Amino acid sequence: MMNEKRTSQGLHALAWSPEIAAAAQAHADDCKKRGWGSHVGSDGAVTRTRLARAGYSARWSGENWANAKNPQNAFAMWWNEPPGADPHRSNIMNPMYRETGIGIVSGPWGYYFFVDFGSR
Repeated sequence: MMNEKRTSQGLHALAWSPEIAAAAQAHADDCKKRGWGSHVGSDGAVTRTRLARAGYSARWSGENWANAKNPQNAFAMWWNEPPGADPHRSNIMNPMYRETGIGIVSGPWGYYFFVDFGSR
């Protein structure tokens, strides 16, 4: 869904990064363990720190997360933000990002979806 939107607007598709995916999944697991989602890990780590721990040295990084019933609902939450208050949509369409990884885990209501973005 992200790459469909990006390429339809003339942006390059995001490439899959196993390191980013590992960081996103570890963070999803951490959020499940504590019972709530956040952009900050239980140890205070932000996205860039978590990416570095997974072996990804990011020049640019960002993250979207949602607690939703399915990937389509999570994406709709990010994509349908009102203009001017759309940090998640902006992440999806950020031309600086080249790679992505996704972490998914069951949550208290559906699933936690974490999409991390980066470029080296």
